Amino acid sequence: MMTRSRCGKPRGAEAVVELAAERLGARGEGIAEYDGAPVFLPFTVPGDRVRARIGAVRGGGREGRVVELLDSGNGRAAPPCSHFGHCGGCALQHLDPASYRAFKLGVLRTALERVGIDPGLVQPLRIVPAMRRRAQLGLMRPRDPLLPARVGFRERFRHELVDLRECSVLEPRLLSVACELRLVASDLVPPGGTTEVILTRTDSGVDMLLDGEERPGLGPLQALAEFAEKCDLARIVWRSPSEEIPVVERRPVRVVLSGVAVPFPPGAFLQPSEGAEAVLVDEVLGSIGPHRPALDLYAGLGAFAFALAAGGAVHAVEGRDLARNPLPPEKLAAYAAAVFDPPRAGALRQAAMLASSTIATVVAISCNPATFARDAARLMAGGFVPERIVPVDQFMWTPHLELAAVFRR
Repeated sequence: MMTRSRCGKPRGAEAVVELAAERLGARGEGIAEYDGAPVFLPFTVPGDRVRARIGAVRGGGREGRVVELLDSGNGRAAPPCSHFGHCGGCALQHLDPASYRAFKLGVLRTALERVGIDPGLVQPLRIVPAMRRRAQLGLMRPRDPLLPARVGFRERFRHELVDLRECSVLEPRLLSVACELRLVASDLVPPGGTTEVILTRTDSGVDMLLDGEERPGLGPLQALAEFAEKCDLARIVWRSPSEEIPVVERRPVRVVLSGVAVPFPPGAFLQPSEGAEAVLVDEVLGSIGPHRPALDLYAGLGAFAFALAAGGAVHAVEGRDLARNPLPPEKLAAYAAAVFDPPRAGALRQAAMLASSTIATVVAISCNPATFARDAARLMAGGFVPERIVPVDQFMWTPHLELAAVFRR
């Protein structure tokens, strides 16, 4: 429980109080109690005793910012990155390996239990190398010309950029490009301005997409062309609210999926980890087996479709709004098996259509245990039985978890 401060019981935002973290929340922060409501304390572990500043209301409680760690609880580890605690890219580097695994699997099991799925179906957590091939970073140029530009992730729940000098989760090639980008910020962004940059390491090299408010002039275009040459980038595209401008393409941008070279559109979705993608593809292939024709919903660039195509007919669906216009049961009747990989919001309406179809095998891929559990309940209501659930930790040191689940009837 909370200990009162020496000056009595402060109230309202900005009060500094002494708190004890009692458990971890779904976002990986410690949760303490203050004035009968939870306080969310990022970067703490159960048993930590801290002095914290009470902040804004969030999710039925309040934000807390640790001012001083008074006593450490069990399960704490030294974070590998010096930015940890300020950078919002990682939330769990302070957990030791056992606590980290327990947290990741605990979030999944809690979501499953809410809809009556046996947590015993969850397989061991698959850990892949903590190297992301895709990152969205902020680029900021201060108004003061004597101050250097910043490139990095934003602070947790704040807009302030943390200037990235090292990173434990980015592929080294992307970090190198980000560091070089800082040097040309004055040619790309006006004083006091910010922009978003998406870096993706493709099989052709690094692809860069910049989001700008206005069409770039000759100066920025020339600076970017020189930057592409210096850093050996495959392509740079400038995207404004009204258009996409190809700045430079030094070679065709491709990703290789199951031996097939696929054109990569600017800013397209790609599984953040190549190792995780390989695990997910293996799960889909092994679970669907020889059942054809197969259906790949939310197919993206075709990571699953091209792998499945080696064993028979596959129909890939992409570009259709399956949230508003799902494939109905009469359309699904032509397929023996299906895989779906929706965005974080899940596939509630499409799952309901699958539940009403004659398809016998469904593989669900998800990056959100909560919406996965909701969609799984819809499948189960239609007679599907969950067979196995494979958690894949491709979002290292974040609260997020990828998973593949097999349903049959």
